Amino acid sequence: MPDSMHVDPAVLRELARQHDEVYEKTMEWSQPPTEYLARFPEMFGTICAPVHQALCDYYDARYRAGKALADENAQTANSLRAAAQALENTDQDLGSLVRNVGEQLDSPASASVGVAPPGLSTNSFDGVAPAGPPTSVAGASQADAPAGTQAAATVPPTPGTVLPPHTSGDPAGLSAPLVTAGSSDHAPPVLGPAAPVPGNASSSANPLIPGSMDDRAESASASTSPRFDAVPLIGPTPFGSAVQAAALREGGTGHVVNDDENPDLILARTLLGGLLAATETSAVGVSWAVSVMRGPAGANVFVTSNEGRGWLPAGLFLPREVSTPWVWDDLLGAEGSPWEGVSDPARVLVEFALVWGPRDDAVLSALASSGPIAAQLRTELGDVATAAAVGPATGVDLRVFTPDTTDRLGIGGSIAALEQIATVSDASMRGRCVDLAQDAHTQLSRSAGRVSEATSARRLRERILARAEGGFEVPAHWWQELRATDELLVTTMLPHQLDADRIGLGELRVDEQSAVLRQLTFERRCNELVLLLEGEPNRQCLRDAVYAHEQIVGHPHFAATAPVESTTDYVGRAGFSGVVATTQLADTPPPAPVYRLGGESAPS
Repeated sequence: MPDSMHVDPAVLRELARQHDEVYEKTMEWSQPPTEYLARFPEMFGTICAPVHQALCDYYDARYRAGKALADENAQTANSLRAAAQALENTDQDLGSLVRNVGEQLDSPASASVGVAPPGLSTNSFDGVAPAGPPTSVAGASQADAPAGTQAAATVPPTPGTVLPPHTSGDPAGLSAPLVTAGSSDHAPPVLGPAAPVPGNASSSANPLIPGSMDDRAESASASTSPRFDAVPLIGPTPFGSAVQAAALREGGTGHVVNDDENPDLILARTLLGGLLAATETSAVGVSWAVSVMRGPAGANVFVTSNEGRGWLPAGLFLPREVSTPWVWDDLLGAEGSPWEGVSDPARVLVEFALVWGPRDDAVLSALASSGPIAAQLRTELGDVATAAAVGPATGVDLRVFTPDTTDRLGIGGSIAALEQIATVSDASMRGRCVDLAQDAHTQLSRSAGRVSEATSARRLRERILARAEGGFEVPAHWWQELRATDELLVTTMLPHQLDADRIGLGELRVDEQSAVLRQLTFERRCNELVLLLEGEPNRQCLRDAVYAHEQIVGHPHFAATAPVESTTDYVGRAGFSGVVATTQLADTPPPAPVYRLGGESAPS
């Protein structure tokens, strides 16, 4: 049928195979070097017992973290296979049902034509029947197919742990034309466990791969009444309930550009509205945009801001299926993302669609922005449903953590960042947060691109860090001064942002003139790291600190260029000097923390 979306079970099985590969590689990586650890006391002597114990603790924590990550991939792979099998079973069941109905219609004894057969529900929105007469068998569509009873497990969209739903064939180049949306009759993506199905309807798993959401309901025939049948049975998650409520409100309003009932745009508007409500006070002066892209494996939802590399503020919890363009730099070659510094976040998502779409056989179907969308960009988008100047909405509270959401580190953090969290004990959290702030401040001070606008902020950070490292209380007005100074940096950054309205799609390039803006962004992230020390340390504070630290030192264009004296720490065998011949370290295990024994050589 022309407006249907085909989900090939073979695609799901290929994704499952990829998750199996990630499982095997992750388990292989997480295995501790048992032979090396067993020989360690013999190699370095009993004086290194504390180091040996620390190494054992480190590799044990790494193994547990790796195994948890691998188990999530294995569970996702199993769910994808179950979904593929369920899709095939459902297809066979519906085919058999259609044949049976055809035989009944051909039979003279058939009299009840207007009643839907068992397994096809006429109430497709959580038990609420749409206006009008009952749906006949001839008018039944895939929208009435029973939804799954169990959602597949999801994994945070962090690079290295999540495989995007690639299709077979060579990836398209970056110069491919912008892909546009097809029909807007697709149902909004399923965001959680589906509601139970009535009767003896066969069930199908609802595969959710990281960074994407699966949907399989299709619209029925057009109607003048609100299209409740276009909204699938979304699970009882806060965000899923908000999407359903928004779909009800949007049913007859007609204020959506290009398609007044586009369910993908309803999803994007709902997510963006909740995000704006959650960041009204924590992200002053920042603009946001949300896009939905559709491919063979379902819908992908992306979010970005116009600060840094899609910076997300602390205290924001987004659905686990949401991703951000900035974690897919491996698609863009050595130069990385050329969109940093663009003032319009909607333009960033459209540029990302140019790259992601051809590789994943996906089309941009909806785009929502907190600011205006340029007229030229609207023209380029064609039939893509858009919404500009979206305001805060209270339908869902994204400031509260729920089982179906994750924080900014879970969405935009790297594997290395997640490893840092796994190896820090509760007693060490405060010290680790101070170390991260001090490290970022020190490296930023050594960088060649220091800006004079941040001089006051640097001085305040030095004073606060000096007292924090010494264990002394920081005066309350110091925190207030640093916060006010940081807010002033926002106004300093605005003139340096790039207005890309006159630059053609796909023609943005990394500009060296954006170095000042990038440096100001680094200063803000460093201020954020120090301000996180104001409260009581906890696990969430540590996760936020690791994210902010990685936004600085993990940036592809960050480099502490000042000369730094570099020394290598070696651990000596008891009875020898503190330097060991390199031949004794030939069996060095994978990278691990380096420990200094009191800064002195072993006694001779």
